[in-house]
Amino acid sequence: VIVTYNSEKLILDCLDSIFKYNDIGDFLEVIIVDNCSKDQESVFSKVIQKYGDKIILVKSAVNGGYGHGNNQGVMISRSPIAVIMNPDVRLVEPVFSKIISKLNSNPNIGMMGVNFVDDSPNIYFKPDKINVLKYLFPGFFIKFKLFNMKDMFLSGSFLIFEKKIFLDIGRFDENIFMYHEEADVSNRMIENGKECYLFDDISVLHLAHGREVNLNLLIIGIESRNYYFKKFGGNLKGYYSMLIFCYKIKFILA
Repeated sequence: VIVTYNSEKLILDCLDSIFKYNDIGDFLEVIIVDNCSKDQESVFSKVIQKYGDKIILVKSAVNGGYGHGNNQGVMISRSPIAVIMNPDVRLVEPVFSKIISKLNSNPNIGMMGVNFVDDSPNIYFKPDKINVLKYLFPGFFIKFKLFNMKDMFLSGSFLIFEKKIFLDIGRFDENIFMYHEEADVSNRMIENGKECYLFDDISVLHLAHGREVNLNLLIIGIESRNYYFKKFGGNLKGYYSMLIFCYKIKFILA
């Protein structure tokens, strides 16, 4: 399932990589959900021209955010296994057979994440589980695996789960427009007796470097984080005090 939003420059290369490294033949199902973007007609026209009916296209009437778009795609899928994939992700090797094998061999898996060959983050500390050192030096803790997986959430850029488990926990929370959906789903997976795993022997490329950050995205992130704390508890005031302290340190160093 690929959710697009003004992704005309990204989507064809993304699809090319999927079909190039498809190692499960006709068992592969590709669904694109467009979140009411300006280039929707142009994108779909190019996809149809190149791939015809190999891809299921869904036009969302509104931009309901990451979770809303992916929920639509997962709901109409026929596959028992779902891979959520951003349009800026590229397959660099066959992965689908490995994914199926991992899920079949371990019934405790609720969600799976993979290695990003470009070294962009594929795992993060949950906001209610982070402290000053983990915020300032996350790479150190992740590199040497100095964390409990229950305190982490997987990147939603390439996220894998069984459809039934995903539906059982209530899908993505559509009250979250963007950011922290994965942390929310992770908590509900754990509450339902499942675990989240990160597999370094499955790799993809994530073109996340050089992304622009703007005020609107920062506000969306704050709203999502506040909602997350309200939903699961935790010391929100303490979190922001820690954040301000870390920003002061970064400012001094800069």
